[in-house]
Amino acid sequence: MKKLEEASRALDALQKQRRDEIFDLLPQYTNSMPFAVIISSYFGVDNVDEAEKVWEQFDPSIRHCYALRRLEDLIQRGKSCAVGHEAPDFELATSTGEKIKLSSLRGKYVLVDFWASWCGPCRRENVNVLKVYERFKDKGFTVVGYSMDSSEKAWLGAVEKDGIPWEQLSGISGVKMDVSKLYGVTAIPSNFLLDPAGKIIGIDLRGESLERKLEQIFEKER
Repeated sequence: MKKLEEASRALDALQKQRRDEIFDLLPQYTNSMPFAVIISSYFGVDNVDEAEKVWEQFDPSIRHCYALRRLEDLIQRGKSCAVGHEAPDFELATSTGEKIKLSSLRGKYVLVDFWASWCGPCRRENVNVLKVYERFKDKGFTVVGYSMDSSEKAWLGAVEKDGIPWEQLSGISGVKMDVSKLYGVTAIPSNFLLDPAGKIIGIDLRGESLERKLEQIFEKER
């Protein structure tokens, strides 16, 4: 596990270096469709402001290309998933086969958590989310997990190994609704914290930042 964590950190550092190098090249390739394909892959709902600035730098003559149209769509969806907006609703079957609708959880603070069994940072974050869940579940907090796995066996195996007690959903088995696309998620781990009215009050809160946010919330409600 220690070697896996070290490898994951090294990979994260290399990916950041590669990202920085690619973004430095943008001024040279503002009329390049292939470059638009490459750079657009780095954006998700958590950084739509940066995505919009990048989109605006591309020459208008190539904004019709698939990559930039997709990026523009992501920006619009990302804005609808921004803090202060009502979270997009969805209904899916859980890992036990029971259907759950996000809006049915109104009245509670809900963390919509996107993860996968193969994602090292996600697995490490499961430990933090479990700690927070156990601490606040009796105060009006719950979690809904959405797996990005393509293998049901790997997904459910990770759920069992990590001891995850909250509801689990996924896009496996030909489910028509891809919740990750609905929320504009292109990288994991990623999460959205919703208030009891279903509005987004936090994005990508991890570790201590999630715990502090919930401490502030429930301290005010005493």
